[in-house]
Amino acid sequence: MRLTGKGKAKDIYLADNGDIIFEFTDRVTAFDGAKKAEYPHKGKVCCSLAAYWFRVLEEKGIHTHFKEKIGTNRMRVVNLKILPIEVIWRNYVAGSLWRRFEKGGIKLPDYAEAREGALIPGGMIEFTTKFEAVDRPVSTKEILDSGWMTGKDLDYISRITEKINDIMFYPLVRKDILLADFKVEFGRTQDGKILLADEVGTPDGCRFWDRNSYIRGELLSLDKDVFRKNKGDLSAAYIAIHNRILKE
Repeated sequence: MRLTGKGKAKDIYLADNGDIIFEFTDRVTAFDGAKKAEYPHKGKVCCSLAAYWFRVLEEKGIHTHFKEKIGTNRMRVVNLKILPIEVIWRNYVAGSLWRRFEKGGIKLPDYAEAREGALIPGGMIEFTTKFEAVDRPVSTKEILDSGWMTGKDLDYISRITEKINDIMFYPLVRKDILLADFKVEFGRTQDGKILLADEVGTPDGCRFWDRNSYIRGELLSLDKDVFRKNKGDLSAAYIAIHNRILKE
């Protein structure tokens, strides 16, 4: 097994048989790497939740790169060529969407109130670049004109992302968790098949809010916003969301 790269939160190894081994670390970054730290248990939580959701999604017909969880913080996955865009599904107005609206750069979707935390009826999808120095929102036109994906492939990952949301959203609501938004990545196998890649359903890649607090008018974060906005102890927040999701 050979170390081939270090991401913001994972170390990446190439196994002898050609598979990829992800090692989920306790590293955390925000604001394009400007803010960095390490928090105990973070890697174990994200590995555990990613493995859980990959299994759930596979059972529902979503094809992923997941093969197996190894120990507490490692995962074996198919070696893919990662597509150069990230996909974001939004159920509520939050994060960069809200910041761009506040700056006057965009309009909010139809029927969404102009406030942070507002529901987006029917949800919405966005795309960002993946391998630029600073990722940025990108239109479907630019994706197609740049030759990053075909229209057929773009339609496919859009449908899969919406289906992922449908699969995750209501089981989380039943556990009093709101899935405000999430991001996913996709990759292509050597024979051209597109698979869900990287990780899914973790507090690194999802924005989770406590539902009861939301009803009271408070956005109580159970995700990386705890670190971004100095809202408390990240380890405690990650352990809390892990236990709530996996509790039967």
